[in-house]
Amino acid sequence: MYVPLRTLQRAVRLAGDLADLDDPAGFVGIVLPGLATLVGCDVLTYNEIGPAESETSYADYPHGALDRATQPVFAAYVSEHPLVRHHRSAGVGEPVKISDFLSRERFHRLGLYAEFFRHIPVEHQMAVSLPGPDDLVIGIALNRSRTDFTETDRALLSVLRAPLQRALLRARSRHQAQHGLALAMSHGLAQLTNRELEVLQLVALGRTNVAIAHALDISPRTAAKHLEHIYRKLGVTSRAAAVARTAGRVG
Repeated sequence: MYVPLRTLQRAVRLAGDLADLDDPAGFVGIVLPGLATLVGCDVLTYNEIGPAESETSYADYPHGALDRATQPVFAAYVSEHPLVRHHRSAGVGEPVKISDFLSRERFHRLGLYAEFFRHIPVEHQMAVSLPGPDDLVIGIALNRSRTDFTETDRALLSVLRAPLQRALLRARSRHQAQHGLALAMSHGLAQLTNRELEVLQLVALGRTNVAIAHALDISPRTAAKHLEHIYRKLGVTSRAAAVARTAGRVG
């Protein structure tokens, strides 16, 4: 399998862009355009599919490519989707194509195609799933109207799945930690100085001492000293414990 150097550089750039993601709400805005530059396709979607129709939604790229009024139609027929059925039953998220399961003729017989995909149009799709809370299926789907996806396309998406998954889980964790810390700070942490609170906020976002130093225009040694003071005042010995202890003071 040959992958052009430019494609590899774009893949590395996408992974780098995701490294600083602090809020899962920003995931779609980075990933869909990034994948569009890596794998040629007409439309990409980020899908959240729950057990009930009301829990099913999608975001598209390019934005506005799909009519928002069709979301209920997709939700009504999503149970027919061969890739969703596969991800639910197999419990794995590796990239799969509609053509792995259905011929084009059988795909066209689905209500999902007749009522939804036919109007986009989508004749070929490859999707990868990522871990979601509870019974939620999170899928990133790449769509084409003319030619099917290749094994090179599948291999590239397969390699990218791990960093995409890590980025989404990390963003959720950072967002939760930041939310908990914000609540704790609103209740007052008189024992910490303003600078220590700034450091603790960056710790909650998973920043290293070097990154904290860069953000606050201080030296890494000074950042480490601030952390030592935070640990002593909160009675903890680690970064994770400091964030957890602070959030635990809410209530």
